[in-house]
Amino acid sequence: METSRSVDPVPARPDAGPLARLRPYARPVLIAGIVITVVAAVLLVVVMGLDAFNATVYSVGGKNISDATPEAQSLRDQFLGAKVGSIIGLVVGGVALVASIAVMYATRGLDGDDEDDDLGYDELAGE
Repeated sequence: METSRSVDPVPARPDAGPLARLRPYARPVLIAGIVITVVAAVLLVVVMGLDAFNATVYSVGGKNISDATPEAQSLRDQFLGAKVGSIIGLVVGGVALVASIAVMYATRGLDGDDEDDDLGYDELAGE
């Protein structure tokens, strides 16, 4: 008679430690990070386009946007708040994206629902 090693029918689940508590929040934070990043990027593109348009219109009369005049200074500073806000939004959205992806990657084997998601050809074809 041959002896074989005992085989555990259910493999042990890896322990993710403290990151397992953050897993339920990772997907909503990922979605929020994507939305914040996209909105901030679009805002930055629009503001930069408006700023370039203002500089072009200002320079048509022979003036230079880099002059030290108060009018040129006010045109340069016109969209400063929107630029800073959109850059901060890009940074916050990027940090949220990276953090949520890291949590999802570190806890990728902890879902108990993954076993039921595999469908065979017969189930997909409706046979």
